[in-house]
Amino acid sequence: MPRCQGNNTLLPLLRKLSESLGEQQAKNELRWLIEHARKDIGDCISTHQHITAQSTGYKSARLWRDQPARSADEIQRDSERLSSVQKAWLRHAISDRTERHKPLQYIIGEQQFGKTNIIVRPPVLIPRWETEEWVLRLAELINSHTDSIRESHLQQGLGDPRPLNILEACTGSGCVALGLGCELTDKSARVLGVDISDDALRLAMDNLAFNQMLLGNHVQFRKMDLQQPVHTLPGQLRFADEEVSAGWDMIVSNPPYVTPSEYRDLDADVHEWEDIRALVPLPPGTTDPKNVPSEDLDPSGMSFVVQLTKLAKELGLASRDRGEDVSLRLDSLPRLVVEIGGADQAQSARQIMHDHGLNSTEVWKDMAGTDRVVLGYFK
Repeated sequence: MPRCQGNNTLLPLLRKLSESLGEQQAKNELRWLIEHARKDIGDCISTHQHITAQSTGYKSARLWRDQPARSADEIQRDSERLSSVQKAWLRHAISDRTERHKPLQYIIGEQQFGKTNIIVRPPVLIPRWETEEWVLRLAELINSHTDSIRESHLQQGLGDPRPLNILEACTGSGCVALGLGCELTDKSARVLGVDISDDALRLAMDNLAFNQMLLGNHVQFRKMDLQQPVHTLPGQLRFADEEVSAGWDMIVSNPPYVTPSEYRDLDADVHEWEDIRALVPLPPGTTDPKNVPSEDLDPSGMSFVVQLTKLAKELGLASRDRGEDVSLRLDSLPRLVVEIGGADQAQSARQIMHDHGLNSTEVWKDMAGTDRVVLGYFK
């Protein structure tokens, strides 16, 4: 005899989600909410246990959209496994999602990013799978390079090569810096993440502490306004415990690049929750991000890319004037890596880099086939 669906408290919740998100996305999101409720609501799992589990087998950021949906029977079985506390949390979560447009990751409070588990909270930008994808690819590129250099030094009796110094601009949650810190095989490499937002810096520091057991590299964060005159910036770029005497080797960034027209068309779960400063490049010194006159906004979304390219030149990444160690063969590594949003911005970014001395550029597409990252080299 068929079970009475009226006893299933989850099916009405699924219908509510479907009205807001569409059936397929609703089933996917309900799956994740149920999994979170079962795992973490009323669960006393320790941070140590949680991080250890993530280090042995992790779900990537892209799996938010790739997991198969639950059938009605599976949803019913899930409902029978939830406690009354978990069901109450689930009802509240779905209300937040459908009525307040709260992003799923903010509701759950975390997002997988490579091997790291990133705490997320509003208004700091939620890590995207597109960013995760290029960070992992970049780590593979750096690892291939540093492994080759290390082997060459060993064969020539030169000792260990000096560590790479990587600056991550617009760090936000810290996911890029921490992702590199976990993935790079050269355990002497150092990554400094900087951001102007106090909310972002607090979250990045929390994520540093939360993922400390996974880190094989030196990662630090500090507050910094990158829109200051570029000649004032190099003296401020330092690790807390020592100067960067050998200089910086690479700048990486997922900067704000959404155009004002694109921002107006964003979904409510982005527009109403995530910090506009992490999405749209605003004029220097902006104190009221929501009320910037339209004529003061950059219609191309490229002003941060321009500033970062100028910074790369100021740091000597587009020249050989700083007397760097030629045995490191840094001309085979990108000096500037920036995320962008499509072919038009990719073309603009390549021209900007060429104009400032990065004489070779490359574009990486994401899995959806969109131009997503521009890499600038000095060869």
